[in-house]
Amino acid sequence: MARSFGKQGHRVIMADSLRFTLARWSKYVATYYHLPPPAYAFEAFQEKLRQIIIDEKIDQCLPTCEEAFFVAMSKDSLPCQVWTSGIELMHQLHRKDTFIELSKGFFAIPDTINAADFNDYENANAYVFKPIYSRFANFTLLRPTVTQIKQISDSTAWVAQRFISGKEVCVYSIWAHGNLKALTIYHPKYRVGKGSGIYFEPVTHQALISSIKRFGEAIGYHGQLSFDFIIQPDGTPVVLECNPRGISGAHLIGTDLARCFLDDSFQLLNPSQKHMAVKFAFLITQPHRMLNRDFYRANDVIFNGDDSLPLFLQPLSLVELLKIKFLQNKTLLQASTQDIEWNG
Repeated sequence: MARSFGKQGHRVIMADSLRFTLARWSKYVATYYHLPPPAYAFEAFQEKLRQIIIDEKIDQCLPTCEEAFFVAMSKDSLPCQVWTSGIELMHQLHRKDTFIELSKGFFAIPDTINAADFNDYENANAYVFKPIYSRFANFTLLRPTVTQIKQISDSTAWVAQRFISGKEVCVYSIWAHGNLKALTIYHPKYRVGKGSGIYFEPVTHQALISSIKRFGEAIGYHGQLSFDFIIQPDGTPVVLECNPRGISGAHLIGTDLARCFLDDSFQLLNPSQKHMAVKFAFLITQPHRMLNRDFYRANDVIFNGDDSLPLFLQPLSLVELLKIKFLQNKTLLQASTQDIEWNG
C-alpha cells in the first residue's frame, strides 16, 4: 500500500503499535510513528492518531488490519477522510453470527447456530466450531470430537457452523460509500497453520463478484471489506465469514491500489492472474516447499527492486514478534495481532 501511494506521488505517513513493521523501512514512507496499542490503551491511541493527522496535515486515513475497528470508533474525532464504515455496521459484519444473518438473501450460507444450542453430537464431525470474535482461524475446531466440543469454556461465545466441502477462496474489496472500486479473489493455497495465507493464487468467479456487489451496495459499505467463501464442486459459492478490514488480497491489486481509493472514475475487478507469496514465511514455516514449482512461479509480496530494505530487514520484524510470543505465551500469529484485536 505504501509503495502504491508513494509511486503515485502521495506523501505516505505510517503509524503502528509495533515498532519494526516491514513497511516502516520502505523508501516511500516519509515518516513513521509508534502508536499506543489500541487494544490496551484506546484513548491514548485515539489521541495520538488524531494529533498525527493534525500535525502532518493528513487528508486520507487508511487502516490496514484489525485496528480498523478502533479507527472507526475514533472516526468522528479524526479531521480527515477515514476509510472505514461506522462501528455499528463493522461490528455486525465482524461477528460470526450476526454476519450470517445479514448475508441472508445475498449469499448461500451454511447452517450456523450458537454453540450453546448445539446438540447434534452424533454428527459432531460435520461441523466447525469457532469463537464469535476471531481471526486467522485462531481456536477454530474443524470437525471436532465430542470431547473437544464439551471442553469449550463459554459456548455462548462460539458458533457451530455446518462444514462445507470445496475450494476455499478469499475476497478483498474496496468500497467508496457503497460503490465498488476494486475486488480480487484468490485461493490461499498455503498457510501458516490453519490460519493466515502466505500464497495467493488468483481465482475468477463472475457470479461471486455480482453477489458481493449487491451486498456491498445494499449495506452502503465504505472502506475495505473481505470475505471467506467455499466454492462447492458444483460452482456454488458459500460464504463463511466476513472481515470488514484489509487482508492480503491487496497484494494482487499492486501499484493501482492508490487509484482504487482516490480516483472516483477508476474501478479494478479481479485484476491480477499472477501468483503472489510471502516467501520469507515459507523459509520460516515450511522450507521444504521452497523447492516446488508454486514457490518459483510466484512473485514475492515484499521484494521490490527499487525498494529493497523491507526485504532485508524482515528478520528484525520477526524478532519483535518472537519477543511478544515468548513474553505473552502466544502463537506467532496471535503475537502479530494481540495489540489490535477487537472483540466487541
